Amino acid sequence: MKQAIIPVKDLYVVLDHTRTVLMIIQDGGLPSNTGGGSNCRNVLRRVFAILKKNGWWDKIGGLEGLLHLFECHKKDLSELYGKFAEYKSFRDIIKIEFERWASTESAQKKKLEQLITKNKGKLSLDNWIMVMQSWGIPADVIAQVCKEPVPDNLYAEIALRAEKVAKATELILYDTITYPETENIYYKDHRACEFDGKVVAVLQNVEHKDKGKNIVIFDRSAFYPTSGGQIHDVGSITLGGKEYQVYDVVKVGKCFLHYLNEALDDSVIDQ
Repeated sequence: MKQAIIPVKDLYVVLDHTRTVLMIIQDGGLPSNTGGGSNCRNVLRRVFAILKKNGWWDKIGGLEGLLHLFECHKKDLSELYGKFAEYKSFRDIIKIEFERWASTESAQKKKLEQLITKNKGKLSLDNWIMVMQSWGIPADVIAQVCKEPVPDNLYAEIALRAEKVAKATELILYDTITYPETENIYYKDHRACEFDGKVVAVLQNVEHKDKGKNIVIFDRSAFYPTSGGQIHDVGSITLGGKEYQVYDVVKVGKCFLHYLNEALDDSVIDQ
């Protein structure tokens, strides 16, 4: 029964999780180590683990096969939501997440084995949650290594703890849905410190109206926006021969908002 049912269960998990990841990233979310980004990363890593465990990764053609699966989801869901907007960085996000998972999987499993030995072969509920959320190891992989079933109350406890530290939903002050996606250079090369780009939009600062139109969106950016518990980059940009200081960078939808020390004129668009 197990040999017949478990692969079918795993198949449904892969389909469900990849659809979830697709919607999160298309809506502007990114895998990270904290908050909702952590959930996204853990869900995606569970997909990688299941595909590898069952020998499906090679059968579907590796990364290309997985990306094709995401395209199938888009086609299927388009009947409900319409055609999905192009997301140029989607492929790079999935590729980099797989490479990170592949490079750390052995090391993380070794840490897990050491933890199991330290606890005399049995993990506490706190251990399960820590390994999942901090080390990024899916529950079914933990169960496989420690040879114990997933605790019945594991996900209920995770949800309960999340409720205790939940913050109020952040107010979205800027509507960026009509603007093209900002190409996130930092995700491809985090060492990049210089870039050329065009101004897509200049926005009025609604949080501090006295600062005027000091928010600019580029078609591409090497600035890292505040995300995953990591603070944003700072630096400078040159427009029309004049240098401006970038003191804050945030991600809204698929766009990066760069806050400048001076207001800009709409004439800088297309520079």
